[in-house]
Amino acid sequence: MYSRFAWVIMVFVSALSTESMANETRKGILNASPTKCVALNQGRTCYADVVFDISAPAAGDYCLRESESKRILQCWANTDSFTYTLNFGSVESVSYELIAKAHSDVLAVTTIEVNWVHKVRTKKRRWRLF
Repeated sequence: MYSRFAWVIMVFVSALSTESMANETRKGILNASPTKCVALNQGRTCYADVVFDISAPAAGDYCLRESESKRILQCWANTDSFTYTLNFGSVESVSYELIAKAHSDVLAVTTIEVNWVHKVRTKKRRWRLF
């Protein structure tokens, strides 16, 4: 009984380590700098020049696209590392994906978060006669 329990724990630990290694390799594929964009007031468009550094696992055809709209920003042929500069402008956070062009497999995802300094507050209107 004890050996079965030990075997189950060993399998579980090895599965976790394999998954963490896979996440670490996926983490280094697509890097964006900066990852946060700060606007002065809530609801204002945030502007930034975002540089994407891509290090693909092997040479091939890859594309960078927006996650939500699936709009392709740029594609590269027969390469494994490249950079792309995006003139970012958005009111809300946007995610970007690196895909393999042949299979449309998503290799990595990164998000540019939009934050603000001041939150919009509604002002109370007090009526005064004098």
